[in-house]
Amino acid sequence: MKPSVRTRNITVALVSTLLMVLLALQQFSVAAAPVAQVNFSWSPIAITSSGQPGQNLIQVTATLQNQGPAETFNISAIPPSGWPAISINPTASVTLNTNASQTFTFLYSIPTTATAGTYLININAVRASAPTNPVTLPITVNVIIPTNTPTPTPTAIPTTTPTPLCFDGFEPDNFPAQARRIDVQIPQEHVICPTGDEDWLYFGGVEGKVYTIDVPVMKPGIDLSLELLDSNLNRVAFNDDFFNRDPANPNPGDIRPRITVRIPADGIYYIRVRDNAGRGGTDYSYVIALLDESYGPTPAPVESVCLDIFEPDGLPEQARLITSNEVQENRRLCPTGDADWVTFFAKAGKRYVIYTDTRRYSGANTVNGNTLAGADTVLVLADRDGVSILDINDDMPGGNTLDSQIEFTPKVDGFYFAQVKNVGDIGNQFIRYDLVLLLCLPGQTDCRRPDAPLPGLPQNPATPPATSTPIKAPIVTDPTLTPTLTPTPTLTPTP
Repeated sequence: MKPSVRTRNITVALVSTLLMVLLALQQFSVAAAPVAQVNFSWSPIAITSSGQPGQNLIQVTATLQNQGPAETFNISAIPPSGWPAISINPTASVTLNTNASQTFTFLYSIPTTATAGTYLININAVRASAPTNPVTLPITVNVIIPTNTPTPTPTAIPTTTPTPLCFDGFEPDNFPAQARRIDVQIPQEHVICPTGDEDWLYFGGVEGKVYTIDVPVMKPGIDLSLELLDSNLNRVAFNDDFFNRDPANPNPGDIRPRITVRIPADGIYYIRVRDNAGRGGTDYSYVIALLDESYGPTPAPVESVCLDIFEPDGLPEQARLITSNEVQENRRLCPTGDADWVTFFAKAGKRYVIYTDTRRYSGANTVNGNTLAGADTVLVLADRDGVSILDINDDMPGGNTLDSQIEFTPKVDGFYFAQVKNVGDIGNQFIRYDLVLLLCLPGQTDCRRPDAPLPGLPQNPATPPATSTPIKAPIVTDPTLTPTLTPTPTLTPTP
């Protein structure tokens, strides 16, 4: 073979071998390190926000779009070091079908110690499937805290009276992120100004509690409406005119709004106040109050409150001694199913009267006379063995009451027993009563429960919602000046 032919064959073999090696390496690289497909996206991919130190519940939103197959995504929001945790609504984990999307609201707060500058919040969406090869898609929120430039002292112009501007002590409060806190039982005075103004307030609601949002004072010329929204800005309740403040005398001309609602879940709730026709002016002032009414008549009992000074007394062998003409005060039928037992010594031939009395615990808001809400006692008199029943009474005969009374003249000296329960075994920490054992004098005709609570026993009225002078929202003449709120007034004592 010629040398030139041999050289050509060797060259062709070497080139073929090199190509095969490169192809194998490329296939190995692809098989060893597959690239995960990013088939979801944020909109927008970057957000700029701003606020001041101490500002709460600043809101930003972003939408996650899934372009791939159905997938579960875990959402997280990492605040700057030292900042409070960030609230994610509606959820921190969501499952999206193909081409589905979900908009998230992120609420963050700026600590009072924060200084001027730019801070970074990292928001991540992590694909939950394939844990060995997850895909993370971040967006960033740049929070800018501006440098406060000292405001120069304005030069007074004695010859000119400035025209009042639309600015009260609670502004700015035109959006949920600017909402001002309102505390229970402390009214606030606001102004709807300028035209189209809205006032936003917020409070922390407790599940099961009843709250009333009222506008007791509204200047002529405006027609306000109230709207209650949850932390996701979903409407919970709305009212325009509430004319039934006095059910005995409804007033269709009363256009002041009012909302009473039982809070469905713990959380932050927003109040939106606006004029129905979008009016506004410096004279359009109103007073708003948040009244915290209660859990309702039968909240879950607190164990420590259920234990009165006579417990344990739930069995005959635990019965507490009650002596003749003794008043055992502030007994409780709590929790559900509670029974109170007493024992007393009775002498043959003498007349005894034992009765329950709930009147002084019924409070100012009575139903069916002086009747304590939830209380309907049943009194059982048992023989000396604590088992044999001698008499039972539910409602006192001849009396306008649900209390119980038994008259008893024993034939044999000895220790007898009495049990007090509530109808239906209902019990809670608000059902209280006094237990009295009377020893009647020979021939005494008025030996019974008196028509009024015994003298010397103070009444226990229900405390109505506290009243106070509203916190003023002053009109200022220069928006660059920080208005000074009127100090919180001292509550008017209950008469």
